[in-house]
Amino acid sequence: MQRRDFLQASLQTSAAASIAACGLATSSSTAHAAAPATADRELYEWRTYRLKDKAQQPAVHDYLQSAALPAWKRLGLGPVGAFTEIGPEASPSIHVLLVYPNPAAFAAAREALEADAEYVKATTEYRTAKRESPAYDRIDSSLMLAFSAAPKITPPAQKPRVLELRTYENHNDDRAQAKVAMFNDGECDIFPKCGFENVFFGETLIGDNQPNLTYMLAAPDMAANEKGWKAFLESPDFIRMRDDPKYADTMPTITKLFLAPTDYSQV
Repeated sequence: MQRRDFLQASLQTSAAASIAACGLATSSSTAHAAAPATADRELYEWRTYRLKDKAQQPAVHDYLQSAALPAWKRLGLGPVGAFTEIGPEASPSIHVLLVYPNPAAFAAAREALEADAEYVKATTEYRTAKRESPAYDRIDSSLMLAFSAAPKITPPAQKPRVLELRTYENHNDDRAQAKVAMFNDGECDIFPKCGFENVFFGETLIGDNQPNLTYMLAAPDMAANEKGWKAFLESPDFIRMRDDPKYADTMPTITKLFLAPTDYSQV
């Protein structure tokens, strides 16, 4: 693609994304009047590289560390998180968190990546892997909009660290929005009081098992994680919110995933 054509395409996708952003902001304001404009809230893509076994991990790690992260940085995206699973039920999957500053950046990212000559050159072997020896099985992806109470990601400062990713699924849109409002109205602020570092909070816009929200917390280790949750559940602030009638029937179906950052992760 010629540079002129690429720029024109990028402008078109950016314009389309901006229109979409206006729609998102309108629908969000209906559910939570205090929410800032969508343009002030980041978008998060949670990407899972599903692998058959750990023998596939080196190729994906090399792709991410040597080619993808540098290219995403050139596009102005980040910080980028890269994680492996830990615990007795850990799969060999590698998870990636991509941070987009706005919808226009998300819309233009794929085409811009394909126009990046350095990236294309560095990933030729990876992108053209043979059917009999694929670099990965499949890639799953979901797109989230940051909560108004936490519009930007906060990479944890503590090292080493254990990261917990939680996904909350609700049974209908109304109670899902009430649960998001509960986080925005004060639940997000309780975690740091209990020993956690907040990393990000996002409502899923595109992805499976909707309606749902996903968030990430950091703790120094598993023992600290368990201690933090005990303190959270016993917190008077949480108990007060839990028992507030406006948040009634928002108890979600919870999926937990424990993760360790890779050496090259920026989160």
